[in-house]
Amino acid sequence: MNFLFISSLLVANLVAQSNLRPTQKKFESEVIEKTISRISDKMKDNKLKYTFINSFPNTLDTTVTNYDPTTPDAFVITGDITAMWLRDSTNQLWTYMEFVNQDSKLQNLVKGAITRQINQVLIDPYANAFNYQKKQSEWSSDNTTRCFLGVNAHAMSEHLHERKFEIDSLVAVLRLSVGYYKETKDTSIINFKYLKAVQRILRTFRDQQADQTEQFQTNRFPYTFQRNGRSTDTVINGIGEPLKRTGLLRTFFRASDDSTIYQFNIPENAMASAILKQIAEMLSEAKLTQPLIQEALALSSEIKDAIYKYGIKDGAFVYEVDGMGKQVFMDDSNQPSLLSLPIYGFIEIDDPLYQATRKKALSSANPYYFVGTAAKGIGGPHIGANYIWPMAIVTQGLTTNDKSEIRECLRMLVTTTGGKWFMHESFFKDNPSSFTRSWFAWANGLFGELVLKIDKEYPELLEENYA
Repeated sequence: MNFLFISSLLVANLVAQSNLRPTQKKFESEVIEKTISRISDKMKDNKLKYTFINSFPNTLDTTVTNYDPTTPDAFVITGDITAMWLRDSTNQLWTYMEFVNQDSKLQNLVKGAITRQINQVLIDPYANAFNYQKKQSEWSSDNTTRCFLGVNAHAMSEHLHERKFEIDSLVAVLRLSVGYYKETKDTSIINFKYLKAVQRILRTFRDQQADQTEQFQTNRFPYTFQRNGRSTDTVINGIGEPLKRTGLLRTFFRASDDSTIYQFNIPENAMASAILKQIAEMLSEAKLTQPLIQEALALSSEIKDAIYKYGIKDGAFVYEVDGMGKQVFMDDSNQPSLLSLPIYGFIEIDDPLYQATRKKALSSANPYYFVGTAAKGIGGPHIGANYIWPMAIVTQGLTTNDKSEIRECLRMLVTTTGGKWFMHESFFKDNPSSFTRSWFAWANGLFGELVLKIDKEYPELLEENYA
């Protein structure tokens, strides 16, 4: 058997092993398949090619577990956790948003997810994750309450997978509908239920702006949460540390599902400010509900003013504040983060304030910035020290126009899959084979977004080799 024949067999075997997409896909889109073929044909580096082919369609391939095209209604799980997170499902589908006008099936899928999310918000605006059907969650023992008719009542129900209140969960619902409308101009999503959900979201945000003094005096709180678990999974006294009213929104948890140190989280508030303005613009363009438009604009402006008043120190944004002088600088891998602020339209990439913040977040000034032999990037307390999150590397690539920096981000991403050709939740900085979550659709979709950006702006990078 000659050497060339053996080599061709090895290559064929490698190609077979590298295509890890399921034979029976949950959802197929013709335009996405064409995009995969078009872009992957440009790729010379097999690591890049295999990772893109597997990662980009991962949400459609594996996580659309229940889809009714007639309603429409779509339930999108996160991956290895079979529940639907508001934040994750928005980010997972956002990857394909630019294609919805090219594929009616894909457009209907996103519309179905919006329908599902609106119904979920109306079930409970303080929940972050939902079950497809009623069932007892592993977190059913969480001590979480709501104030109903003046009484603090247990609020965990069988509809909910988890009830951690995070601003970005509700903002994600608004963002998905805004993104869909911008692409399609389809006003049919803005129905009675939708407007009721927007009102519910605005009411929830106003409740989380309120001064705590009256709540302490009456012992009536819109939301409380405690869990018998690690410190980042619970909230001190169920309500957190005292805060001063600032105009900022309280969030009990971050986008990582970890509890906040100080409940005025700047990235969460920045995302809220930006998307509330976009919601107002959408409703105005659709010539709907003037009072709702005015309320969304007023809240957006109030939050933004408070960020610039309380959320800056030494020429850079901080991560969290309490409104009484305490603040912490760090950044977390999950979006929204300080690094991701331009993605939502809160600030321009070339703004000096953002650039100073970005430089600080990507340095030792950030206690969760790790440098290893395999890569360097941001992690967070969710997994812990020395574990870098690929989504943070993607965010770095999405928030720069520097070609060399984008190339380095791409190199780190495709050389740290541990030979699995997918993005993971996190990996050890010196050994990518030590990773968490082999099936994490949000991260896979974000990688696809970065490749799409590169294809538009620096297509020559797709033809390079990445050692």
